[in-house]
Amino acid sequence: MTGDSSSTHYPPPEPERIERALRAMRARRAKLRRLRIAAVSGAVVVAAAVAILAVGSSPTGTNRIHVAGSTTTGATSSTTSAAPTSTSAATTPSTARLGTQDVTYQPFTATGAIDPALHVTSTVTGTCLTDEAGRSYRCFDSGAAAGVYDPCFAGPHGTAAPIVCPGNPATGDVVEFTATSVTGPPLATAPRPWAMQLAGGQVCVFVSAAWGGLGPYGCQFGKPSVTPADCRQPQSAVPWWTTSCQDDMTAASPFTSVRVTKVWF
Repeated sequence: MTGDSSSTHYPPPEPERIERALRAMRARRAKLRRLRIAAVSGAVVVAAAVAILAVGSSPTGTNRIHVAGSTTTGATSSTTSAAPTSTSAATTPSTARLGTQDVTYQPFTATGAIDPALHVTSTVTGTCLTDEAGRSYRCFDSGAAAGVYDPCFAGPHGTAAPIVCPGNPATGDVVEFTATSVTGPPLATAPRPWAMQLAGGQVCVFVSAAWGGLGPYGCQFGKPSVTPADCRQPQSAVPWWTTSCQDDMTAASPFTSVRVTKVWF
């Protein structure tokens, strides 16, 4: 090809054509960006769905619940089993299984100190008797108050060190008791719960007494308006223990069956 190739023979395109070309290019770029964003979002959704399915199919991913740091139990609980279990007073493991919780009350740490989750309300001195199962003690205040504390529990150092007497295991309040003497050998009897919690939330404590067929578990804790008043010894069953309780502390008040949600040994 010959001839003059200067720009005078090839004038630049009209401004309108340039503008239309630029708009078309911008539209194509915007469309490509939208396609890339949609592809990334889809990948994220698929990955999330796969993760959820993986967790849901895990044997431990959805059926295990653990509650720690409870300072209102004073004991560690487990679901109903043939033998009570025990760890720290400051934790309460829980599972999705239903049934009465069987608790071994342990108010001491492994070193013999009173568990820090508990609150010592008073310090008392007096004499103690071993209970019929040999694990706890019934103690008598030698001071002016002359109170009775039952049960009281010894730590790793036995009664040579102060022992702990809880009033209501649903709270962290305990009495620190120093035993000046301990008498009475333990008898070979089956252990019984020293406290139990009913389905309505009431906590009943064994009071080492029976009067006219009533009790021997008292549930009022100084609040006459709270029912039930007294309950009989709970009966072990799977999955739920049961007991019989009466609303009033009178011989005329009938006993009715009540479910037990927790027992303390």
